[in-house]
Amino acid sequence: MYPKLLPQLRVKNDVKAIYLIFGIVLMYFSSFLPDFMDVAGLDDVRISSIVSFGTLNGMLFGPFWGSIVSVTGMLLHEAMTEGTYLSKSTFSQISPLIIALSSIVAGLVVNREHKAAKRIFLGLIVIWYLLDVGRVAFYYPWFHLLVLGCFIIFEKPILAKTATSKIYVFLALFLASLMGVLSNHMAGSIAYYLLYGLPANMYQSVIFIYPVERLILAIFPAFVVYVLIIVFKDILLSSGDIEEEIEQIRSKDLDEYIHKDVMKIIEEDEP
Repeated sequence: MYPKLLPQLRVKNDVKAIYLIFGIVLMYFSSFLPDFMDVAGLDDVRISSIVSFGTLNGMLFGPFWGSIVSVTGMLLHEAMTEGTYLSKSTFSQISPLIIALSSIVAGLVVNREHKAAKRIFLGLIVIWYLLDVGRVAFYYPWFHLLVLGCFIIFEKPILAKTATSKIYVFLALFLASLMGVLSNHMAGSIAYYLLYGLPANMYQSVIFIYPVERLILAIFPAFVVYVLIIVFKDILLSSGDIEEEIEQIRSKDLDEYIHKDVMKIIEEDEP
């Protein structure tokens, strides 16, 4: 059984609330970041970079709290921008839930709950093939299947080496992040088809574009969490050294007290 890459949020309730509020605020402001516009020449089609932050929330806060942070931050953004939430398009209304899915899958992978993550990921691919468009554009999820295959084959070898190699730590985090952003991608593709009935050729036109885009989106969360792990590890090692130095000082002071003060008192009491 391998340890989790990041421990779950086990802190006092007031501190946990501060962490979660910070995550919500960060998610809110990330909604203003630029998007990938006109993907493969499709007018008015944009892929929001906010999916990177949704994935990051899952990796930092876990699948439950991460999804809560993602949904709350996005709803806050929708509430404070022009127009009411209900006046926006249906896809915009369900976007927080699609982003939350990336938090859930990435959080499950980081927490070593791989079976649940793989079931969700595979379930999305199965849903795609159950749709009419999926049977026409059957090779559209080729990158999803490739990543899932790599995850199944390499999850144990990579995890086994994360304890001794920083490179494998980053690879494990990148794989978790990629699973998250691709879950978001497949859920978004399914939702867009069900809502607007895009023809299969629209999906076929981006089969070599979206993998590059998703790889870019997956790098940011993996890098941020990797830096945090390295920093926290160094802090923990430093704290251990500090505690050892404190114990040495205490031991030295105790020895000096025994030899100077205690022995002096004993000698004075001797007849």
